[in-house]
Amino acid sequence: MSLENIVTMLKTLKEFKESEIVHTISDHEHSPVMTVTYHLDTECFRITYVDTMKVEEFTDISLLASTIESVVLLEPSR
Repeated sequence: MSLENIVTMLKTLKEFKESEIVHTISDHEHSPVMTVTYHLDTECFRITYVDTMKVEEFTDISLLASTIESVVLLEPSR
């Protein structure tokens, strides 16, 4: 998944903020790695790492996109 595609996905999530949409990011073996949601009440994105259930919040799309890209790029070593 390219950085441009990730940014487009995040912008779409924000555009449909009144809907509950969960994007699941998978590794190269199609195993879920993280979920991404947008929360209207706090106006932020939340990622949840599937293996640890750790949650991080982001308001900056570029920073979040880079975070997702770095996780996806690291996944082949899992």
